[in-house]
Amino acid sequence: MLLSLRQIRRRIRSVENTEKITRAMQMVSTAKLKHEQDMLFAGKPYYFKMDALLKRLLASVKTATHPLLEERPVKNNFALCLITSDSGLCSTYNDNMIRIAEGFINEYGAGNTSLIAIGRKGFNHFKKRKIRISHAYLGLQGRYSNNVAEEIVKAIVNSFLSKETDEVHIAHTHFDATLKYRPKLQKLLNIERAAEEREIDYILEPDAGRVLEELLPTYISAKIRGILLDAFTSEHSQRMVAMRSATDNAVELIDNLTLLRNKARQAAITTEIIEVSSASEELKG
Repeated sequence: MLLSLRQIRRRIRSVENTEKITRAMQMVSTAKLKHEQDMLFAGKPYYFKMDALLKRLLASVKTATHPLLEERPVKNNFALCLITSDSGLCSTYNDNMIRIAEGFINEYGAGNTSLIAIGRKGFNHFKKRKIRISHAYLGLQGRYSNNVAEEIVKAIVNSFLSKETDEVHIAHTHFDATLKYRPKLQKLLNIERAAEEREIDYILEPDAGRVLEELLPTYISAKIRGILLDAFTSEHSQRMVAMRSATDNAVELIDNLTLLRNKARQAAITTEIIEVSSASEELKG
């Protein structure tokens, strides 16, 4: 069905309005991405050093114990910390994370799994499925907050130390580059010793137990901060890319509609010329 000139003009105006919205959202996501990315890259050397130090230390002081290192022989309760976004328009970001969480729940059983939901998309999805949600952190909008990060750390650590859960896992996205991120599922608690790390003869003051007592909570806090920044950076990256793609599609559609409008206008002019010529010939005849 051919569109009239008026309908084509109306569609062009509609797509132009959409293009303005998607371009504005792209600019906002770009600014947010820059902010979160700077924080992520600034903290990465600290996170990596902390992780390497703890692995070497645990490999070297195998006799030292700590509640966060406890490997429980019988595991009945599992907690999954799931990071999704509060809003949409970020491509497959949330779908990938929800798919990982569903796989985890299917493996360990819905009755044995509790959810720590960070982000409204994951919270809404699993609330409808009647999955038990022990904690929810909504409305962050991809903005990192030290206060919220510490609340999440306390919730995770307390659930493990109180034996409410026997293992804690976290599903998040790892930011590789602006156009690349990887969905990731990893175990948080208990903290495992890395068997492949070489042993180092550390001199510890006052003793290994006191050092671990100070180091392990700091390590968990640093790890959660890094994971949150990773996830939020990935979210803004995906939304920026999605909005850029939507803007490009809108511009292409406007070009096609403009060409169609010009053709329709030319056809209308040609028709008018033919009608005038025909009328003139009729008058002559």
